[in-house]
Amino acid sequence: MRKIDGMRKLYLSLFFTISIYSLQAQQLALYNTETLYDSFENPSQKAFKADTSRKFAFNFFIPTVSANAVFTGPAQNGFKYLIYKQVFNGRDITLGESKTNTLTAHTNTYLAMFRIFKNVDFNRELGFAWQVRNDGNVKVSNESIAIFDNYKLFAQNQYDNVFNDKGYNQSYHQFSISYREDYDKKLSLGVKLSALSGISYNRLKVERSELKTVPNRDSFYVDLKGEFKSSFLTENVSKNVIYPTFKDPGIALSAGLSYKLPGGWFLMGNLKDLGFIRWSKDSYDYQFDTLIGINNASDGTADERLNSAIGTMLNDAAEEDNFVSVINGKAEGMVSKSVGPYKGNFIVSKNLFYPGGNIGLINNYKLKNFVFTVSEVYNTNDYFSTGAQLMIKSPNVEFFLGSDQIFKTIEAARSLKNDDPTIGNGHSGASAYLGFAVKFGPAMEHPANSNNIPGLEMASSGPHRSFFSGLFGIFRRR
Repeated sequence: MRKIDGMRKLYLSLFFTISIYSLQAQQLALYNTETLYDSFENPSQKAFKADTSRKFAFNFFIPTVSANAVFTGPAQNGFKYLIYKQVFNGRDITLGESKTNTLTAHTNTYLAMFRIFKNVDFNRELGFAWQVRNDGNVKVSNESIAIFDNYKLFAQNQYDNVFNDKGYNQSYHQFSISYREDYDKKLSLGVKLSALSGISYNRLKVERSELKTVPNRDSFYVDLKGEFKSSFLTENVSKNVIYPTFKDPGIALSAGLSYKLPGGWFLMGNLKDLGFIRWSKDSYDYQFDTLIGINNASDGTADERLNSAIGTMLNDAAEEDNFVSVINGKAEGMVSKSVGPYKGNFIVSKNLFYPGGNIGLINNYKLKNFVFTVSEVYNTNDYFSTGAQLMIKSPNVEFFLGSDQIFKTIEAARSLKNDDPTIGNGHSGASAYLGFAVKFGPAMEHPANSNNIPGLEMASSGPHRSFFSGLFGIFRRR
């Protein structure tokens, strides 16, 4: 097993910059909860309820944090040693059979959320939010992990296309304004328009690779051809990159609708985060096609020299160039049914431009101001996860804590506490999220319940019409 001496060399970043930089953050258990978070993630959803809610909702800059990471594939043992022991262990990894592993890692942190209950007639709501997001997905071969342990693990003399890895990682600030209203008593519509400020971007695609070992000479050769795009040089990463500057600007649009059916049924659909970021001319495009030779490979420094050679190869090939990347847009649909205190949500979510998707059944049980949730979700990377959530929700205060992978998170905590990578079976994963919001200001009530009715138009203003009704009316007249 080889101890990791540093993470700056670029071949490690095909695995780490895409993953460890962030810890799929998509809390399906929070859908259809009418929380402040739900109203920003699903544009047609409301955060207020007339006659009980107050006018303003705010998280008081207490971040709503969510993070989720999953590793699936045959190299589980090697991955766990990498995470918990910081060593490469390729001893139990099957080689030469074109087996790959998938790592997904996502975060979604709302630093600020503020929402206004504008009108009780159409349940009009206007919201503003600042969030920081990171999305990453990488497919890495067994051999890409094992080569940094010991090249002698490769029994054959030559392996073709064993390092054909690919993946991406993208992080950015998202500043949003959202609006929703009830079109009529059954249909609700919402939109969310966002300005984006890129933080970092990395995308790797190895098109051709070859490994040739020469045991009698104690050497090996690695041949690599492909492309790596990055918003920064691998040796020049500054902490200032996390601040929003709009040097790498972008825009995004989300739209959603929901519909109430008889018998407690409820439908919702979203097209979310359809957008892009234009990375500046200070970004880099690495086109590489190089043969790397490592001699004296048994002296204990072969992995470091391979790291250095690959980093040098890429930095030498780097050319400054701007480019455009799309963000991780999604198409989603939900069917919900309420029976007394129980509410079940069946949700399908599919990434539009990147790999990944989820199919989930969310079971909610409400007891006074408490909501208990158990979720079962199938991910298209071929694994199931069980989640649990506790929510405290009154008309004007909400708090929630949960995990999309409760059992895997417990396994990961035990492994970390006991410093034992062998704990647990199946895929590796960890997930947690936490949020809080308060409503304040004047109560928003219907005319029958109050003499003072903030947000209600005077009768002299003419017939009441919703914004979307007027907009659609313009198109009909045209």
